[in-house]
Amino acid sequence: MSQVPRESHGPGLLHASAIYGLANALSAGVPFLLLPILTRALPPRDYGVVVSFFLLVSISNSLAGLNAHSSVSVKWFDRERLDFPRYVGSALVVAGGSTVVCAVLLLLVGLFWHSRLGLDPRFWPLAAIYAGATMVMGLRTTLWQSQRRALPSAVFQVTTALLNMGLSLFAVLILKMGADGRILGALGSCLLAAGAAIWFLSASADVRWSWSRDDLLKLLRFGVPLIPHALAGAVLAGADRFAVSAQLGQEALGVYGTAAQIGMAMNVLGDGLVKAFSPWMYAQLSSRSAMGHLRIVGATYVLIPLWLLTALVLWAVFVVAGPMILGERYHAAIGLSIWFLLGGALSATYLNVAGLFFFTSRTEWLSVATVSSAVIAAVLAPIMAARYGLQGAAAAYLCAQAIQLVLSWILSTKVRPMPWRRPALALQVLGRSGRRQ
Repeated sequence: MSQVPRESHGPGLLHASAIYGLANALSAGVPFLLLPILTRALPPRDYGVVVSFFLLVSISNSLAGLNAHSSVSVKWFDRERLDFPRYVGSALVVAGGSTVVCAVLLLLVGLFWHSRLGLDPRFWPLAAIYAGATMVMGLRTTLWQSQRRALPSAVFQVTTALLNMGLSLFAVLILKMGADGRILGALGSCLLAAGAAIWFLSASADVRWSWSRDDLLKLLRFGVPLIPHALAGAVLAGADRFAVSAQLGQEALGVYGTAAQIGMAMNVLGDGLVKAFSPWMYAQLSSRSAMGHLRIVGATYVLIPLWLLTALVLWAVFVVAGPMILGERYHAAIGLSIWFLLGGALSATYLNVAGLFFFTSRTEWLSVATVSSAVIAAVLAPIMAARYGLQGAAAAYLCAQAIQLVLSWILSTKVRPMPWRRPALALQVLGRSGRRQ
């Protein structure tokens, strides 16, 4: 039997994961608290407008901000070799400039194509601003995560979500603004949170208000190759919703978007673990040890069945509780939600694998996987929606998530070889590490 060498590593993964999990659960509780209110206050057609706006936000994420927050979180582990506060300042410059470019492009596109989404042209540039503000918030929270400061990150996340809920309810219920109120309430909370994030960065001396050409080039080298990846990711996640909107109308999109919102429960859980897992994963990779690689492989193999089981349990819960949560006009969303919950389980596994590309900065290979999957999704979703309606569109979403996971996993073996073919040893190493914590 092969001997497993011992290696020490920093504790705290489970503790941080618990904090992020609680914060994500509380933050996720905000959209779920809004769901029974909005599905009663808004008809499906108006809720479809809200879905269209956030679909446009997901597309804007491909350009607004250029994923500068991810670059900053990785560079934290190499901070001794660069002027890190200046690098954060350069990241804010990149975020602001790319957001302006994205807003102008969306305004121009929205003037001609607004009927395809059923969304007023004035909301198109606002989607870019929302995406850019979210990235600025991410600069603060992901840096806290890299610094192993889970609690401030979690508190900031929950506070922002509560502000989102408060402003949205005020605009929808008090000001009677309907779908516009939900959109503007969310945008207002995001802008306020972005301002707070900049203040926190400045107060902690994590940012210096300067920039350098070298920093900008590094940020662009990291972010520009991710544009196809992020844009394809938006298509991958939204091709089914585009197909529903174009073929079945805004009312059907409102019901479909509600099912997708239920499925976000899995994405929230996955995001919570990834926030804790990423710094630990980067530390294991930085150690350049065989034991660190085996721990990552072992953790990934453990998580796959756990995610799938969690998705099934959540669906059983929604089958029972769904009729009490949703208005009568949205009950069809309960059955649809299983597709999104399972898709969220696959997406959570994909996020773990994607960390290998971010760590090596070879993000162009991640784009290859995402673009390929998005092309398949863009072809499959309209066909499935036309033939099988909402169920077909949801099944196309699940297929797209599975294809993305498989392709990214295959390509990761070229970018960062890992001992994926040694699951027994990987689980053994992970188990011994867990017992020492």
